[in-house]
Amino acid sequence: MFIDYLLSNFEIFIFFSICLLVLGFFLLFFFQNLKFENNKDTITEHANILHKTNKEIKEYLIVVGNLLENQKKEILSISDKIGFIEREISRLGDIKGSEDMLSIAIEMARNGNDREEIKNKTGLREDEVEAIYTYYKK
Repeated sequence: MFIDYLLSNFEIFIFFSICLLVLGFFLLFFFQNLKFENNKDTITEHANILHKTNKEIKEYLIVVGNLLENQKKEILSISDKIGFIEREISRLGDIKGSEDMLSIAIEMARNGNDREEIKNKTGLREDEVEAIYTYYKK
């Protein structure tokens, strides 16, 4: 009896089954479309956040680059000043050293040492030793 009922209404059952399948595909398509829209919005939101973050990082790196460039200029300036100070200290040391040698040479000339001995001991040039010897010998 149930089988007779199924066979007599077979076309109706097939029609409803196909309608249910079509309705299921439409619902599946609709839910998939909603999910796609949500994903699209989420991806767009993340892309905007990344863009904003990249922009902030770019601005930060530009500021850091400018600071480093300024510090580089200051370091070069300080390095030049240090070089100048080193040259001045060396020059003052040379002057002080030559003054000490001149004092020693004058003292030696006053003590009666000869020219060669003064030249060898102080390391002064021959014309300097001659001038000292001429003016300060006893």
